[in-house]
Amino acid sequence: MAKVMGIENANKPEDFITALVKLQEDCGVADIKMSDYGFDKSECMTLAKGARSMQGGLFLANPCEMTDEDCALVFEKSYK
Repeated sequence: MAKVMGIENANKPEDFITALVKLQEDCGVADIKMSDYGFDKSECMTLAKGARSMQGGLFLANPCEMTDEDCALVFEKSYK
């Protein structure tokens, strides 16, 4: 993935993160915060359940099964 995203000599998993951060910066979305859009941290479970109910197929493709609680924790950890 990192090679496709522009890192020609990518050879380690961390290269994907480097490429992703650069893409976010290039697109001007690196500093977007959920709170800027009116989301409250208390809504993480609601967001998780919504994501899983509307995008369930994407979760089935994940090599690691995620529960609603797992998904909510991702939202909580990424909340700014």
